Amino acid sequence: MPGAGRAANLAVGLAGLVLIALALAAGPGWVDRHFLPTFAWSRSFQIGLIQALRAILAAFGLTVILFARPRVARAVAGGRGRALLISAVSASLAVIAAFAAAEAVLHTRAWHANQERWGDREPLRQRDALLGWTFVPNHLGRRMVEGRRIDYVTDAFGYRVRAPRAELDFDRPTVVFAGESIMFGYRLPWRETIPARVEARTGIQTANLAVNAFATDQAFLRLRRELPRFRRPVAVVIPFVPMLFDRNLDEDRPHLDGSLDWHPGRPPPLRLVELARRVLRYRSEESIARGVATTQAVLRATIALARSRGAATLIVVPQFQPEDPSERAIRRRVLDAAHLPYLLVPLDPGWRLAVDRHPDARGAEAIAAAIARALAARVGS
Repeated sequence: MPGAGRAANLAVGLAGLVLIALALAAGPGWVDRHFLPTFAWSRSFQIGLIQALRAILAAFGLTVILFARPRVARAVAGGRGRALLISAVSASLAVIAAFAAAEAVLHTRAWHANQERWGDREPLRQRDALLGWTFVPNHLGRRMVEGRRIDYVTDAFGYRVRAPRAELDFDRPTVVFAGESIMFGYRLPWRETIPARVEARTGIQTANLAVNAFATDQAFLRLRRELPRFRRPVAVVIPFVPMLFDRNLDEDRPHLDGSLDWHPGRPPPLRLVELARRVLRYRSEESIARGVATTQAVLRATIALARSRGAATLIVVPQFQPEDPSERAIRRRVLDAAHLPYLLVPLDPGWRLAVDRHPDARGAEAIAAAIARALAARVGS
């Protein structure tokens, strides 16, 4: 069956070429369009991982061309094509069945959003129907970080405060801080957090509404719910961190769309695919465009909300140097393209905690100093 052998030779060869072509097409331009920077690891590590997967794909394509193709062609030409086809189909069905079984198992478990953390890890969180999660109120949690004891103290509203039973005076002029773990002061004692340092520099009371792992829309929703408590808000401070922008695209938690309509979190239809995506942080161009539009709408709404209460708004962009081109691209696409004013705070690359990529006390001090100067220029001391 020489004709069947030639056809098999061509088909398998084309399959190998397609694999190699896919590996070649996933070059730097494609990576920049689909892979957002991540807080979990450096851009160089992320790119290295993607390049390794490209090399594996190309090597598999070469293996198909150089080794599988001639063997398949000889088997088909020798009249063993039917047996080979049955073996290939059986193997494919086994792989599909394995994926289906794993997917079925995942569907028997409660799905958690990418940033959800439960259990006894400090600072303790609890579920919140509107926001996804908040901190447990009236709680003192302790944790050792780099040999220091860190106290996480929350008041009756879940705001971080200096000590148990400390209460904010809602009648005093207040700078309100929204955001995530950087503004919260994760792994820093209260006195070293950004809000505490701004209060010490300006003499204006600060309120720390930040919650670990919040996206920009979650921070806005919390601000919108909590701001009415403050009778004399002076300013609202909210961060925009380019390497955390990927969070803004998550839809398996409560979230806002570009029209600022609220949606409950929904588990992904294919959980195995979502888990794989989380490892590499792949996003489609359409989802990134939606995330940009939504983030811009949320930040505009934050400015309008603060203005409605007679308060200024300060969008803070803490940026470790040198600024990675992928992070610069996000900052320009989200903020500059929308003409949103912001405060860019360059940070020394060594001003990080040894245990993760959060700013350390020096980084928090630099951010607080920049905020205090900006507030003095905008609202006076």
